[in-house]
Amino acid sequence: MCSLEKAIESWMVMYKEKSVKASTYDRMKTSFELMKHYPISAVDTSTIGVEDIQNYVNKLVDDGYALSTIKKQYHLIGAFIEHENLMGNMTRPIHKGVKLPSESVVKKDKKEVCFYTRDEQDKLKAILWRENNPACDVALIMLETGMRVGEALALCWSDIDWRRRAVRISKTVVRIVHQKKSYVQQSAKSHSSNRTIPLSSDAYDILDKIYKRGRVGSYVFHNEDGSRISYEALRWRVSKACDEAGVPYYGQHVFRHTFASNCYERGCDVKKLSRLLGHSDVTITYNVYIHLFGDELEELRSVLG
Repeated sequence: MCSLEKAIESWMVMYKEKSVKASTYDRMKTSFELMKHYPISAVDTSTIGVEDIQNYVNKLVDDGYALSTIKKQYHLIGAFIEHENLMGNMTRPIHKGVKLPSESVVKKDKKEVCFYTRDEQDKLKAILWRENNPACDVALIMLETGMRVGEALALCWSDIDWRRRAVRISKTVVRIVHQKKSYVQQSAKSHSSNRTIPLSSDAYDILDKIYKRGRVGSYVFHNEDGSRISYEALRWRVSKACDEAGVPYYGQHVFRHTFASNCYERGCDVKKLSRLLGHSDVTITYNVYIHLFGDELEELRSVLG
């Protein structure tokens, strides 16, 4: 007899830990930890049936989990069952009989996209510019370029094209939550995330200031020993700067949102904004920033006369 929990744990260590990206394995562990809290984890693998998995999926719906989380649970169990089926330990892929919930059943209220107003930006930038601190510089460069936080932390001097006044995005910092560490992934978040971003005058001045302050190692935003600064150091310093400026702290992603808002105010259309942000599809940009671009109904009505 072997419980699903023990079987999946062994399968992950044996077949997944060394064959997938560390970040992918970390996400699998997150899904596994959630499964351990439910009765399905104690079900014997020799007796597990479609109903066991379906009951688990239904319980996740009842407990208010998002569809993306439910799908991850389903895919974890499904991948294990497919392996067992391939090895001859299970006669059929029983997970394929499970029905996932429709989006309408688990749809949650969309999180409000926060961004700083012009007044709040001015107050916060005054504090960030005043400090000769790498964390403050990261916040400023995200505000001016729309980079993701991992992209900014992974930025190296070799990524700066001074002649063209641009920066190349080709890698990102990935956090491994369960191991409490991070590493630089030598590729961007996705294929579309590989991009070259033009530098505004302020962004160019920020990088020039850091360069003249003294380069230590290859990372643009570094500690005194040349090592890249951590998410934790960035979070702590930016939170402190927000307190000093008297503006709310919304996390690091707010700078990317604020960049998008600023671009819209300057007349940037959604297609160009999507390219700047490195989204894989313009619909992603539109869905995230629909509050900026508004409802197309009135725009379409205007062409009808």
